[in-house]
Amino acid sequence: MPMFRSFFKTSLLILCFALSHSWAAEKLAVEVTLDQSLLPSLEKLCFDCHDNDTRKGDVSLEVLRNQGLARLDIRLWDKIREQVRIGEMPPPKKTQPTPPEKQALLDWIGQTEQAVLHLPAINPGSHKTRRLTRHEYNYTLHDLLGVKVKPGDDFPTDGSGGEGFQNNADTLFIPSLLIEKYINGADAVLTETFSRPELKLRLYPPGTQTAAEPLRSFLLRAYRRPPTDDEVKELLTLFHDLNKGGASFDEAMRVTLKAALMSPKFLLLQERNQPDAKQPWRISNYELASRLSYFLWSSMPDEALFNLAGANQLRDENVLISQVRRMLADPKAEAFTRHFAGAWLKFEELFNTVDPDRGKFPEFNDDLRHAMYDEAFQFSHNVFCRNGNVLDFLDSDYSYLNDQLAKLYGVPGVAGREMRQVKLNTPQRGGVLGMGAILAATAYPQRTSPVLRGKWVLEQLLGTPPPPPPPNVSKLPEDDRKIAGQTLRQKLEQHRADPACAGCHKRMDPPGFGLENYNAIGRWRDNENNKPLDTSATFPDGRKFNGVAELRKLLMQDKEKFTRNLCTKLLGYALGRGLEVEDQPTLLRLQETLRNNGCRSEALIVAIVKSYPFQYRRNAP
Repeated sequence: MPMFRSFFKTSLLILCFALSHSWAAEKLAVEVTLDQSLLPSLEKLCFDCHDNDTRKGDVSLEVLRNQGLARLDIRLWDKIREQVRIGEMPPPKKTQPTPPEKQALLDWIGQTEQAVLHLPAINPGSHKTRRLTRHEYNYTLHDLLGVKVKPGDDFPTDGSGGEGFQNNADTLFIPSLLIEKYINGADAVLTETFSRPELKLRLYPPGTQTAAEPLRSFLLRAYRRPPTDDEVKELLTLFHDLNKGGASFDEAMRVTLKAALMSPKFLLLQERNQPDAKQPWRISNYELASRLSYFLWSSMPDEALFNLAGANQLRDENVLISQVRRMLADPKAEAFTRHFAGAWLKFEELFNTVDPDRGKFPEFNDDLRHAMYDEAFQFSHNVFCRNGNVLDFLDSDYSYLNDQLAKLYGVPGVAGREMRQVKLNTPQRGGVLGMGAILAATAYPQRTSPVLRGKWVLEQLLGTPPPPPPPNVSKLPEDDRKIAGQTLRQKLEQHRADPACAGCHKRMDPPGFGLENYNAIGRWRDNENNKPLDTSATFPDGRKFNGVAELRKLLMQDKEKFTRNLCTKLLGYALGRGLEVEDQPTLLRLQETLRNNGCRSEALIVAIVKSYPFQYRRNAP
């Protein structure tokens, strides 16, 4: 046995050395190629428009001159690859690379991806303390106390940042206005708690004489970790002072709990620092429980997670996987679908900005609005929380309908207002492109918008957003009925003739044109104001299509772009921040995991929870 252990240990060291040597050699090779072969060409062809001073398209290539991981930034090279592949960069009037130079660059980008894929995880990126979002505040108070009141609904709307989500730490500061809201919120939930015997019973049984144990138990859950003796003592002192001053047990406890609910230890998601640590460290079981629960439930850990954290078992891989599966199957995971998928796909906009003209679209009402939302929500929930195939977002043979939505879509055989999964037998629907929620959210009150819809496809599905429009761009009429003798497309093509607009519209308009068979609320149509529709288009890379069915097929050809974008969004949401260059090895491994598991969502979510940036933290530089 000692000989076997020695052999095993030696073999493991050799394997680790070989792997380390392999990735180092890959990284060295691509950097040598960059320095010796590619950089001189890029400086000659690109740097006059893409240096730090000009930054055309908000892209600077100056970083390539410096050693470090930033010069292997995959997201930067993705942009470059796309522009070079379709012939948009360098612009036609500029000196062009030779075909061998162009191919060498594209080959090098592919090699760089492989090098970054194999880089070891050594930096988990930043993880800042942040406050609870207003939704998380509501969910947490409900799970902590059992209350129905939702004081967070009165809070200011949370901004979004990073990868586009409201849980981004950079936007979740505490303005002074929120302090008063927190005071009112604590009063509201404690009023409900102490007025309902069954809720007060959750805090302490009738006849309780001492506050110490109920308070310690409450703080464990409110602070999402065991409280220190000093923390308990501080609040017990407050309780006893109030009690001695004439307050009843309930009155003193209510004020004491209010103090806890006003504490940064409740309002903020905090993790301990290690000021002397020079290397990243693995977070505690309790911190992992909170990261997990706010990722998948937007709320505090439940009893099972607290028990596993207390027993130091949560970091065990098999335990962690089983907890992810349990949590995804729990109704509380609806919060994940609502706040991740709703923000990513923007179907949450149905209740924010969507307001079709009722005179032009009289069938649109609040019932239809909710049915549209429910379709997108239930479809997304099926994919993410029932281990669905994420490519269903691009193309599927099913959706979730009720009679009202089925009537709008022209799908027969659906009776009743209850949403249910429906098999689709028409090329007009399938995936998110045919959903009323998406189509209404990317239209104006009185007409469709190929530009908004095309931008949505590029940005939300493919992760290739166009640059912002130049200033003083001319606007099209708000009502397509005012476009005399033309279709909206014909008017838009005149707009595209402006050289300042042509570059972006060349990318945005084709997918938007492919969706023109849908009116502003998603009903199928074959003409616009009695003028026949042209839904054919050509992507910048030369691929042609006609209509939404062929568009879906082309998007399936771009599934690598889609899966990378989805991994980016989901990892950013899980971490509560925008992705950094240091996250890119993890990002590429997540995409590889998704690819190797038939694009099933559970494998991706488990891989995120097991990933280095999710399980580690470091001191700020």
